[in-house]
Amino acid sequence: MMAQYANIPPFFSLFLRSLLELNTPTPHQQAHRFLESEWGRRHAPHPPGFLTVRDVTASVWMLLLEEGIRFKTNPTYRAGALEGQSVALLFQKTSTRTRCSFEIGSAELGAVPVVIDWRSSNFTLSALEDESAVLSRYCDLIVARVYHHSDLVTMQQHSRVPVVNGLCDLHHPCQALADMMTIRCVFGTCDVNLLYVGDGNNVCHSLIQATVLTGARMRVITPPHHAPDPAILAAAGDRVSLSHTMSDEAFAWADAVYTDTWVSMGQEDQSEARMATFMSYQVSAEWMAKAPAHAVFMHCLPAHRGMEVTADVLDGRQSIVLDQAENRKHAQKALLCHLLT
Repeated sequence: MMAQYANIPPFFSLFLRSLLELNTPTPHQQAHRFLESEWGRRHAPHPPGFLTVRDVTASVWMLLLEEGIRFKTNPTYRAGALEGQSVALLFQKTSTRTRCSFEIGSAELGAVPVVIDWRSSNFTLSALEDESAVLSRYCDLIVARVYHHSDLVTMQQHSRVPVVNGLCDLHHPCQALADMMTIRCVFGTCDVNLLYVGDGNNVCHSLIQATVLTGARMRVITPPHHAPDPAILAAAGDRVSLSHTMSDEAFAWADAVYTDTWVSMGQEDQSEARMATFMSYQVSAEWMAKAPAHAVFMHCLPAHRGMEVTADVLDGRQSIVLDQAENRKHAQKALLCHLLT
């Protein structure tokens, strides 16, 4: 270490060596400094994630929509932008669209996607706080598809990296992002009338919040006792209205008609009762005929033909459900770049 000082007088050489030794911490000092530093990192502010639509501003939301369209129209746009980064995809619930869109989208951006089945991992054994903290040491972002929104909040609180909601019981913000991008592609604007028919579920909640950010207007028609969360509905103000009755006027008003499954994952024990309750809220060709000729039909999929929607509507001229599904990848690539670059 002192070879570079070999030609200087011995007195100065001894002096310099003493200074170096004084500045070299003892093992105990080194350990103390490490623990202090690690404690500070562990309690540093959490990085922004995407647990609900309201986690971004209206300007960022609109930027994400425009970026999603750029990704769709130019397959090489920002290729390799996330080179050297990794994205953990954690699934407590089954998935087709969320898994494929995030896994392929991450790879197209140059990131390494790591798919984790909750049921075959130690998320079933260890405390959620611990597994989340460990996972965030390995990757740059976590996408989690879970049953309970509270689990996502816990994960974000104990993660060093952003956590993205891939679906939970209360919200589905990535779906709403793709939905609004789809509307923007079809109409050239998000300033439309959106009619949502069916269960006031997680998809409905995120669409309500997206309506506020984009300036759209939304009507929700649900059976009594199946309305959206009152707080989410109230926060939307007069941009969103609620009804419990199917009407010609509501369909005539709509630029887009949206529905979703009546029985979400985890509600299988309620299937029979829900079918009886929701059957009069089915979106059929007769109802779609009351909408304007330019109106589109939307569904986040998977759809149940003959239940919430008839096959002739799902496969019909006005259906844009496959565009919605495709746009999950493009919109989420914009989201990943926003959170990681």
